Amino acid sequence: MAKRSENAVRLIIPLLEAADMLSVCRQTLMEFVKSGQLPCIHLGRKVFFREVDLLKFIEESMVEYKPVRFR
Repeated sequence: MAKRSENAVRLIIPLLEAADMLSVCRQTLMEFVKSGQLPCIHLGRKVFFREVDLLKFIEESMVEYKPVRFR
């Protein structure tokens, strides 16, 4: 098997690894897919994700909270 360099871009990421990257369970990740929030790739019975789509999902999910002043 060919050795990958540490800087190599991965084309697809398996479901469980993608869920781990987002710190969610696989069921939650698939809910994102079913709701149309996150695209995925089906190869046979396996589900994969593109890194670029995961990064975009993270960026779009960011919420900026404003500091609250207490009196």
